[in-house]
Amino acid sequence: MAAPRPKTWIKKDFHVHESHSSDAPGATVEKHCRMAERRGIDEICFTTHLILAGPDVEHGISPELIPEYLEEIHVAREATAVELRTGLEIDWFPEEERRIQAILDEHPLDYVLGSMHYVRGVDIGSRRCSPDFFRGRRIEDALDVYYAEWRKAVESGLFDVMAHPDYFRKYLGLSHPTPIAWEDYGATVYGAIDSLKDFDVGVEVNSSGYRHGIGDVYPIRGFLEAAYEAGVDKVVVGSDCHTIEDLGVNTVKAVGRLEEAGYDHLCVFEGRRNRKIDLSEVV
Repeated sequence: MAAPRPKTWIKKDFHVHESHSSDAPGATVEKHCRMAERRGIDEICFTTHLILAGPDVEHGISPELIPEYLEEIHVAREATAVELRTGLEIDWFPEEERRIQAILDEHPLDYVLGSMHYVRGVDIGSRRCSPDFFRGRRIEDALDVYYAEWRKAVESGLFDVMAHPDYFRKYLGLSHPTPIAWEDYGATVYGAIDSLKDFDVGVEVNSSGYRHGIGDVYPIRGFLEAAYEAGVDKVVVGSDCHTIEDLGVNTVKAVGRLEEAGYDHLCVFEGRRNRKIDLSEVV
């Protein structure tokens, strides 16, 4: 008999997409709950996409459907012992800040996750477009632009935590085949990390990098170490799953990265207030 496969998930997953995200078809709230029960995951936060600008608006939930989405989660709570949290992953666009704030004022959530998939109009998460952002300039210069924009998202005051802080790594190899090192991130990233501390915004350790083929979490270890040294205390782990099969997958490795950086805890959110949990309690 073959040995059982080792468990790759922890008890918490705070980046879960369900079927209101068009890139998560079939991944219903109910199916996620059943998978969480089977895997011993005791708390998940649904973070469906909300995208208010750019060509991918239809990939996210329509603002008019947010009440339906929240009600679906509330109803599901009655049929499971898994703690279900309500959240959104919101793409930051500077011209949409007021509209984002209005939506957040209207809908009480447990958790608001900020993300930046577009940098000055370029989709850095796209195989087709990402090389356009990097090609023809030094990686440090490109990342100075990236983290200058990312810092603005942090300082917007809209978000509890920033998702996958170096998401650009997903397709970076198409334009820069040499593996990137922390030393290549340039100087601007340090100011962005300081803003996390100054504006009381957390950082996500996102395990989807293993699915994306980069063999690591987002962010790189040096980023987490710099965040720890800067006193960034809010750290959250998420799988960024878009299928029920990927729920929690490789979050054990994300915890390992936190430990390597010096952290002894992760955070969960309820009513947009964070609570620390010792890492030894979630594995």
